[in-house]
Amino acid sequence: MKPTLFLCLITLLYSCVKNNTQIIDDATLVCTEQFVTLTLQINGRAPTSFYTLRIATSDTLRIPSYFENYYPIVDDGILSNLERDLLEEFVFVGERSTDTIREVFEIKSDGCHVIKVSGPDLIN
Repeated sequence: MKPTLFLCLITLLYSCVKNNTQIIDDATLVCTEQFVTLTLQINGRAPTSFYTLRIATSDTLRIPSYFENYYPIVDDGILSNLERDLLEEFVFVGERSTDTIREVFEIKSDGCHVIKVSGPDLIN
C-alpha cells in the first residue's frame, strides 16, 4: 500500500510543477522602459535613402534618424503590430548611388521589445 501512495504523491507533485511552467500571459508581463532600436552598421559609402520592408504585410517602415553609420532596421514602435514570439522576416534596403544594399533579418517580439534572431550586424 505504501508504494502506491508514494507513486500517487510523486505523480501529483509532478503535475503541480508541470502546470507552473506555463507560458506567462500578458497580464503578468513586466517590461522595462528601455526603447530598443535594432540597427545595421554600414561602412563605406552611406546610403542616400534607407527603409525596411516587412514581408508579412508588405509595409514599408521608415525610421528617419540614425547615428553615424548605424542605420535603424526596426524599433519598439512596431510592437503593437507584432505577435509575441512569432518570427517575421524584414528586409533592410539602403540605396546608394552605385548599388543597393538588401539584407534579410528575422525579428520577433517578446511582448516588451523587438529581438533580432538572425541577420548581419555589419555591411562593408
